Amino acid sequence: MASERKPILKEIVERISSGENIADLKKLFVEKLGAVNPVEIEYYKDEWTQEGVSDKDFQTLLDISLEVFRASIQNQKPIVLEGHPLYTLMTEHAMLMEYANELHMLASALSTRERETRTEYLERVRQLIGFFIESESHYLREENALFPGIEKHGLTGPPAAMWSEHQDIHALEKELSNLNSESDKNLIANLETMTSLSLELANSLATHFNKENNILFPASLRLFSKEEWETVVHDFDDIGYCSYSVKPARTGKVGEVVSEEGEVVFGSGKLSVEILEAIFSHLPIDMTFVDAQDRVQFFSESPERIFVRSRAIIGRSVQLCHPKNSVHVVQQILNDFRDGKRDSAEFWINLGGKTIHIRYFAVRDSSAKYLGCLEVSQDITDILKITGEKRLLD
Repeated sequence: MASERKPILKEIVERISSGENIADLKKLFVEKLGAVNPVEIEYYKDEWTQEGVSDKDFQTLLDISLEVFRASIQNQKPIVLEGHPLYTLMTEHAMLMEYANELHMLASALSTRERETRTEYLERVRQLIGFFIESESHYLREENALFPGIEKHGLTGPPAAMWSEHQDIHALEKELSNLNSESDKNLIANLETMTSLSLELANSLATHFNKENNILFPASLRLFSKEEWETVVHDFDDIGYCSYSVKPARTGKVGEVVSEEGEVVFGSGKLSVEILEAIFSHLPIDMTFVDAQDRVQFFSESPERIFVRSRAIIGRSVQLCHPKNSVHVVQQILNDFRDGKRDSAEFWINLGGKTIHIRYFAVRDSSAKYLGCLEVSQDITDILKITGEKRLLD
């Protein structure tokens, strides 16, 4: 309990103040306390400052707790056997913690290294930063395959909080990526920034992974059926993995579409379900339909999707499919569609060097009753390059 840990923490910080060996005090910390979330220690700062503890000594205590806490997450054993999707996520957590700690160590050490060893260190630094950029698929799998399933069981708060923390982690990783230029000279010039960013990333990952490993993942184990886990595996496979991922096992055929007998009749003709599905899968656009209750009911599965979609989002509130910092825009569009204030909305963004055109259309029946929203996204990079005319077949 926190009340039992507080006097031990106070004793250690006082012994730091008296000049005792930090390595010995770290061992004492581990023996008496194990891993303590650094957030808990922050609560005592004002009180202990008034009692005479210096900022420097308090920071030393905090640094010890952070180092032990990060190591505890890095060394935590998965709560499931290999082959389970949670095993994949938890081993990725351990790897990313290891990479974050190593990056911080290398950045701290680079300034004192000779030129010959600097090159070797810098190559590893670039590789580590690449691992963090690559980790986007880890977060996409959580956001699009695991979180929707948890929300369907009525647990909406924790996934939303975790998604928000993902945005903060991405911001740190992007800052690190911006330092990773082709010039070794530029990297050396930014060592102080890299050291600070890598430490902040390591601490953020430790706190975030602790919540997922010990709260969110055990909750999903209690909630999900075998069939739901098979769907998660299918969606994981669809979204993709990191180069260092331990992929989950496929336990059976998951989420296969079974064509029905018969045809869908339109005013302008009729199509079999098989052909209709094939048409959707060949269109060079992504389509998602959200019903009048703002729940996702359908998305097309084109070969080269622009945005990640998983079958777990079917029936999910569309507001939960967007990060917190953009959901207000989605809500405004849906409100305007529902109130008849607008029939469409469009945006264009730069994504990975491509120009993406995103359009939203209000879908209404013949009596103007609002049925839902159709989102259409298209890569228009090559279209923007078109000039003149083309009348002949290649």
